[in-house]
Amino acid sequence: FMQVLMRQPDEAKWQWQAPKDARFTGKRRAFSNWITDVDNGAGALLARVIVNRLWQHHFGRGLVATPNDFGVSGERPSHPELLEWLASDLVQHGWKLKRLHRLIMTSSVWMQSGDSDEARAQLDRENTLLWRRSPMRLEAEAIRDSMLSVSGLLDPQQFGPGTLDQNMRRRSIYFFIKRSQLIPMMMLFDWPEHLVSIGQRPVTTIAPQALMFMNSPQSRQWATAFAARLPATSPADSVQGAWRIAFGRQPAAAEMQAALMFLKNQENQHSGRPGNPQQQALTDLCQTLFSMNEFIYCE
Repeated sequence: FMQVLMRQPDEAKWQWQAPKDARFTGKRRAFSNWITDVDNGAGALLARVIVNRLWQHHFGRGLVATPNDFGVSGERPSHPELLEWLASDLVQHGWKLKRLHRLIMTSSVWMQSGDSDEARAQLDRENTLLWRRSPMRLEAEAIRDSMLSVSGLLDPQQFGPGTLDQNMRRRSIYFFIKRSQLIPMMMLFDWPEHLVSIGQRPVTTIAPQALMFMNSPQSRQWATAFAARLPATSPADSVQGAWRIAFGRQPAAAEMQAALMFLKNQENQHSGRPGNPQQQALTDLCQTLFSMNEFIYCE
């Protein structure tokens, strides 16, 4: 055990002797005893690290901005008392992460508006003190999974082997990692380097990301399936269904007007070509919804 994270030199309290005929040594059990010991082992640090990573997951930035470095060379916490309180709360309630997620996501700081305020921005341009909700883009896996989900093509099967087939319809966590054959769409949205520890993923915005939504065969295929799910009773019903599935809300009056005009223009563009002009126009609309910021950013 690391001596710097031992308040007492006696290691016997964490050791665990495996049964005689066991096929394991018990060293992992001993390690888990030490790393979760809040009073004499590494448990206090573990709780702070876990809490900080959960906070970073929900806000884009941890209370400690260097999640891989809680030492003297890392950054100081922006809200030290909050970090301590959350860590203590996690331990007191049995290290239950789901409860902590719920606590954070029902807090006023998580539910506040993302509107900017120049007066406050001049005091805290980086939003370190959390005076507003910072926009957060979904990770590469969640973007792809969301497109499959709204198209109705997502295969919910769990477990099993991974794959290198970028056309597979299971969740993106089932992509097999091979450095010489990476998945192009995932790399576009900052899929991390898998051979090193990544405490925080970078978030870049580049032109090929928009081109993927507009031109990739997968995007068109998923948009076609999305359009097939929509009610065909009238263009207005189709637009309302598309907004409800993609964004979980009804379109505003201006959005409805723009969408209906878009459908009419696209239908004229597809007239005289093979296929159903109305369905192709609806597919164009669905592909456009994939490209909207609201689809890939958390509000």
